[in-house]
Amino acid sequence: MSSRPFIATEDGVTVFIRATTKASRAGATGIYKDCQNKNFLSLSVTVSAVKGYANKRIIKELAKICGVAPRRVTLCAGAYGRHKRFHVSGDPVALSAALNRAVP
Repeated sequence: MSSRPFIATEDGVTVFIRATTKASRAGATGIYKDCQNKNFLSLSVTVSAVKGYANKRIIKELAKICGVAPRRVTLCAGAYGRHKRFHVSGDPVALSAALNRAVP
């Protein structure tokens, strides 16, 4: 995995997220590195992780960061865990640039 928490693909980017629920503010808070040196975009949402509400809010926040419609963001893995993998469809160059602006 690269030093950034996302990988450009042919049809978009794959983003690795570490979710924090019930936060006071929603949005990207930086990069989280786990014990295996994998990087994740740390993303906070204000809702609790009940009935998939947090996943829906993460999709909205990620779409806002990338400047795309929420329907272009797909949860690929981690529906019930803190570590998640999303795919954002679109131009990989533009999406990478948007994510680079969001990540300090």
